[in-house]
Amino acid sequence: MPSVPPASGKKSLRGRSASLILIAVVMLASALFVIKGLTAAGLTGTPGTFTVADCSPHRSSSSGHSRSASHEYDCDGSYRSDDGKSVDAEASLSSIDTDHRTGTRLAVQGHRDSTVLSVLSGSTYTLAGRGEITKCFVIAFLILLFVPLLLLDLLTGFGETGGTLRQWRQTWRATAGTRTRTVVLTTAGVILFGVVVVSPVLGIVLAP
Repeated sequence: MPSVPPASGKKSLRGRSASLILIAVVMLASALFVIKGLTAAGLTGTPGTFTVADCSPHRSSSSGHSRSASHEYDCDGSYRSDDGKSVDAEASLSSIDTDHRTGTRLAVQGHRDSTVLSVLSGSTYTLAGRGEITKCFVIAFLILLFVPLLLLDLLTGFGETGGTLRQWRQTWRATAGTRTRTVVLTTAGVILFGVVVVSPVLGIVLAP
């Protein structure tokens, strides 16, 4: 069986551009959840109260013809801003973690004027509070875990040799003792620190 050729370490301009674009996409996706976390902290949006009328299991489409229930819930109800200037009798919250009873009052942030937040939340309201803040920042950091792999590809060019698991292992072994491995491991370590430490701390510090 022929051996797998190692990555040359020289990545074409096209390959480098593709890697940089992918890193930018990952950073953007992470930034969206950071924005949602700041919204949950009350730093953006309009604070108010969501009164639950009914909750049902969230339905997600795994294909065009099948739908499966998740452990999240969609709730319908009404919203009233804290200043009393905004009232929405047909408000909704999407993909929340708890099945709330009818009449439950939840602190939320309204963001009708933000298309980005509305698309990200699946509704025009975001739950406020420490749990939601922590959750958003954890997701933001978890998304960034793609960055170390993309950096390895950018620095070694292994993706241009086929990018198979075997080639990845061979390339990774070849980086032992090099600056490339230091950069990749340091980046991964910082991101994991963000997941385990920074996110819970932000949840406490930023909680309204």
